[in-house]
Amino acid sequence: MVRRLAHPLWRLLPGVIAAVAIALLWQGQVFQPLEQIAYRSLFGLRGSQPPDERLVVVAIDDASLRQLGRFPWPRYYYSQLLDQVTRQGASVVALAVLWSEPSSDDDELAQALQRQGMTVLAQAWDADNTPLRPVPELEQAAIATGHIMRQEESDGLVRHIVPVLRGQPALAVAALQAYSLVAGPVPDTHFDRPLWLNWPGPAAEFQTYSFVDVLKGRLPATALQRKIVIIGATAAGLDPLVTPFDRNPPTSGVYLQAAALHTLLHDNALRPLGGRYLWLVLMLSAPALSWLLTGWNTPQQLAVITGLGGGWGLVSLLLFQAHYWLPTAAPISLFVATALLSALSDRLREDYLLRHQVTELWQRYNQDLFSYTHNTGVAWHPAPPLPRPRGAVPQVVQLAHLAEQLGRSQAMQIAIARTLPVGILAADGHGLIWFCNPVASQLFGIQVGDPLRSALVPHWLSAEQWQASLDQLKMGNHSHYSALQQNSRWFDLSLQPLPNSVHLQSPTPAPPAPSLLLMLEEITEHKQAEAALRQAKEAALREAERSAAASRAKGDFLAHMSHELRTPLNVILGFTQVMAPDRSLQFDHRNHLKIINRSGQHLLGLINDVLEMSKIEAGRIQLNETRFDLHHLLHDLDTMVRAKAKAKGLDLVIQTAEDLPQHIATDEGKLRQILLNLVGNAIKFTERGSVTLRVHPIHHSHGGSPITLAFEIEDTGIGIAPEGLKQLFQPFTQVNPSQHPEPGTGLGLAISHRFVRLMGGKITVQSIPGQGSRFTFHIQAVQAEAPPASARLLPGRVVGLAPHQPSCRILIVEDQPENTQLLLEWLAPLGFELRCARDGKAGLALWQQWQPHLILMDLRMPVMDGVKATQTIRTLEYDRAQGREDREAPWPSLPPRATEVQAPSDRQPPERTKIIALTASPFEETRTNAIAIGCDDFLRKPIQVDLLLAKLAEHLSVTYRYHALAPSAEDAPDLLSPQALALLLEDRPAEWVQQLHELAVKGADRPMLELLAQLPTSYSPLVKTLTYWLEDFNFDKIIQITRPKI
Repeated sequence: MVRRLAHPLWRLLPGVIAAVAIALLWQGQVFQPLEQIAYRSLFGLRGSQPPDERLVVVAIDDASLRQLGRFPWPRYYYSQLLDQVTRQGASVVALAVLWSEPSSDDDELAQALQRQGMTVLAQAWDADNTPLRPVPELEQAAIATGHIMRQEESDGLVRHIVPVLRGQPALAVAALQAYSLVAGPVPDTHFDRPLWLNWPGPAAEFQTYSFVDVLKGRLPATALQRKIVIIGATAAGLDPLVTPFDRNPPTSGVYLQAAALHTLLHDNALRPLGGRYLWLVLMLSAPALSWLLTGWNTPQQLAVITGLGGGWGLVSLLLFQAHYWLPTAAPISLFVATALLSALSDRLREDYLLRHQVTELWQRYNQDLFSYTHNTGVAWHPAPPLPRPRGAVPQVVQLAHLAEQLGRSQAMQIAIARTLPVGILAADGHGLIWFCNPVASQLFGIQVGDPLRSALVPHWLSAEQWQASLDQLKMGNHSHYSALQQNSRWFDLSLQPLPNSVHLQSPTPAPPAPSLLLMLEEITEHKQAEAALRQAKEAALREAERSAAASRAKGDFLAHMSHELRTPLNVILGFTQVMAPDRSLQFDHRNHLKIINRSGQHLLGLINDVLEMSKIEAGRIQLNETRFDLHHLLHDLDTMVRAKAKAKGLDLVIQTAEDLPQHIATDEGKLRQILLNLVGNAIKFTERGSVTLRVHPIHHSHGGSPITLAFEIEDTGIGIAPEGLKQLFQPFTQVNPSQHPEPGTGLGLAISHRFVRLMGGKITVQSIPGQGSRFTFHIQAVQAEAPPASARLLPGRVVGLAPHQPSCRILIVEDQPENTQLLLEWLAPLGFELRCARDGKAGLALWQQWQPHLILMDLRMPVMDGVKATQTIRTLEYDRAQGREDREAPWPSLPPRATEVQAPSDRQPPERTKIIALTASPFEETRTNAIAIGCDDFLRKPIQVDLLLAKLAEHLSVTYRYHALAPSAEDAPDLLSPQALALLLEDRPAEWVQQLHELAVKGADRPMLELLAQLPTSYSPLVKTLTYWLEDFNFDKIIQITRPKI
C-alpha cells in the first residue's frame, strides 16, 4: 500500500513545495517589485492611446514663472485667467491649486469664480490630518471642491486614486460631476472601490497651454470651447509625478487629474484580477503541473514551461488591452519553480534508482572476485563497498568503472600492506594463511599456506588464549593482547574477524571458523619511552620535594631569623621611645639615647634589606594591593628626605603631572620603598646641584581601570661608569666603593629592581660620569576611589586616657619578658588595665577568666602559639553567641587561681574580643593570614608606640590626653651646606681640624662631641650641622670635608 502511494506522492511533491514557497513569498510581498516592473511593461507593450479631446491642461510652467514671477502668484492672476477661460467658453474648470489661506484678492477671485460658474477647487489634508480647504469666500463661489490626495507606491507610481476620501470626492470626480450638468450624462463612477488609472500615454500628448498664454489671450478662440480645463503646476520642481510613460524625467501632478478624468470619461478603469479564487486555481495547478512534468525529459520540460510562461504573459497583455490587470510575475515564477523542482526530483530519483541497481549488481556479483583454493589457501580479500557515483552515468559504464576500481583498490591495499611497519596476515576459516606481509613473515617465520595455529601457539599465545580468541571471532568480536614480550622486544597483537568468502558455485564446504585478520605492532620504543618518562617523572617529583623542602627551610629560617633579630630590636627601640620624654635626663644622656635610637633604626634598615632580599630569593615576596592617596605618599616622601637634601645643600624638586590620579590601588609599601631607595641614593651620591622626582601617567583610564604610572628620578651627582651599569642591580653590589664610599648593604637597587618587576613594570637607568644619573621606572596600578579612613598619627605625645571613660582591659600574650615589659611601660601609665600571659594556653585561660576588651597576641610562642589561641577564642565566642556555652572547649582551661580577678562591672564583657596580632615575621602574607585566623588588626615588630596607641584608639573607641610637641630643631634642622661648612672650618686652627678628622676616621663620636662643645656660640651652625651628621653616622662626610688639602 505504501509503495503504491509513494510514486504518486513523489510526483506531486515538487508542485506542493513550489506552491507553498510562492505563497509565502507572495505574502511577504517579495514579488511586489517584479509586479511593478510587469505593470510598467504592460503599458509599454500596449502603447499610448490618444487622450480625450475634451481635456485641456493650463500649465503653470517655467515660461509663466519667468514672466509673472515667483510662485505662488497673487490671486488676481487667477481672476484674470478665469475671465479669459470664461470668454473662451470652457465648460468646467478644475483648479489643482490649494487656497487655504485668505488673501486680499479673494473678493475679486470669488467674483471671477461666480462669473465662470463651473469651477471646482482643490482640497487636501496636511501631515496632522488637518483639512486644507479653500477659504470660505472662494468655496462658496465655486461649484464644488475635490481632494487631490494621492498614494505613491515603492516605485514612485500612483496606480489608483480614492474616489471619495472622508466624504470628499476626488477633484477629477467632482469635475466630471460638474461636467455632467453641462454636457449631459457621463459614465457612472463606483465610489466604493479605488479607481485604477488607465494611463492613456505620455503627458506631452495631452492638449496643454501655458498659463501666461491663456492669460494674455494668445491661443485660438475655440481652443477651450466646451472643454474641461485643468489648471495646475508643471514647472520643474513643483509637484513632480512619475507615470508609466514619464519616468525620467517625471511629469507633474496635474496630469494625474487629467489621466483620472480620461479614465472616467472613457469608463476604462483597470480591473485587477487577483482574487482568492485565482490564487486557489494557481496553487492547485502547481501539483498538477509537477505530475505532468515528472518523467518527461529536459527538452519537453523546457518547452512546456516556456509555453506556459509565454502564454501567461500573452494572456496578461490581451486582458490588459481589455482593461483587466492580471498578476504576471508570481504565476510565471510558480510555473518556473515547479519545473525546476520537478527536474531536480527526477534527477534525484534517477540517481537513487541507478545507485540501487548498481548496488544490487555489486552485491550479487562481487563474490566472483574471490578465487578460493582449498589446497593452497590463497584467496583474494573482499573489495570495499562500491563508491557512490557522481552523476547519472549509464549502467554499462558504471559497471566498467566498478571493475576497474575494484582491481585498483585491491592492488593498492596489497601494496600498502606490504610496506607497513606492522605485521599483517590473513587466514581463512580452516586456519590457513592466505596473505602475509614481509614483517609478519619475518616475525612469525611463516609463508602463505602455512597453518596459523602452529605459528602462534605456544610462542605468542597459550592454547587457552587461542581457543578463547576463536570463540570471540565466531561471535564477531575482536581479541587484543597487549605487551607481549619476545626476548627484549615488546608487541601488541590483535585478531579481528573477516567475512567468509566462498564462490556461489563452489562445492567446497563451509569452513568451521570465520576468516581472521591478525595485526602485530612492535611497541618496544613506546615501552622504553614510558620507562624513561616514568623515571623522569620520579626524578622530577624527588627534585620538587627537595625544592619544596628547601623552600620551607628558607621560609622557616627567615621567620626564625626575623623573630630573633627583630625581637631585641623591638626592645631597644621601644625603650628609647619610653625614655625619650623623660626631661630629667641629662643632655649627654639624651644624646646617647638618640644615638641608640638612630643606631637601632640603622640596624633595622640593614636587617630589613637583608630579609627583603632573602624573601625575594626564597620566592616568598608577593603584592599587597591596597587603595591609598598617591599625593599623600609623595608628600611623606618629601618630608622624609628633604632634611638630608638640605643638609647637603641640594635642591629637592618633586614634579607631578596635572592629570596624575590622587587615589590608586597597588602595593603602597613596595612603591614607598622603591622611591625611598632611588631618591635616597640620588641624594647620597650628589654633592651639589639638585635631585628631581617626576611622576606622570602614561595610559589614562577611568575609575577601576588599569593605568600605567611613570616615575623619573634625576640627579646631578657623580654618575655611573658604563661598566658599573652592568652590575648595578646585583645584590650586595656598590658601584665604585673606593672612590665614593657610602654606608649600606648594596641591596637597595636590587630590591627596587625586583619590586618594580613584581608590580608589572621595568626600571632603566641612564648615566653620564660627572654629570648625573636618571632612573626611570613604570608600574601598573588601578585608579581607585578614596580609601577608607585608617588609624591616624597622634597629634602629640599621649600622657593618659581622657577623663570620663570606662576602663579598658588589655591582655598581653607575649613569651619574651622584655617585650612584655616594654608594652607595660607604654600602656600602664596611660590608665589601661593590663594582664600578661607567657604563652597562648595561659592567655586563653586568662581570657576566659578576665574577659579583656582587647588582646595583644604574639603569633610565635611556645606551648600554644598565637594562631591556635586566636582560633580557639573565636570558636568559643561563636559557640557562646549560638547559645552553646556548655560545649567542650578545644583546649582545657587552667584551674582557677587564688589571685583570679573577676571582670569589673563598670563595663560589660565584650561579645567579641578585639585581637591585634604582633609578629616579627618578614612575610607579606603574615598580615593576610592573621586576619584570616580571626585577628582584627596587625602590628609588625619593632612596634612604633604612636601606631600602637592609634590602633588601640581605633578598636577600643577611646580618646587620649596629649602633651603638645613643640617643633624641634632636629625635625627641620637649619643645617649648613658643605660649601658653607668648609668656609667655617677654614677659620679654625689646622690642628683642631686635623684632630676632628682623625676622630672621624676612628668613628669616635663621643670625643668628637666633646671637641665640638669647646667651640664658642658663634660656631653654633657648624656644631649643629656636624652633630646632625654624627647622629646619622655620616662619618664619611666629616672625613671628606676635614681632609687636608694637598
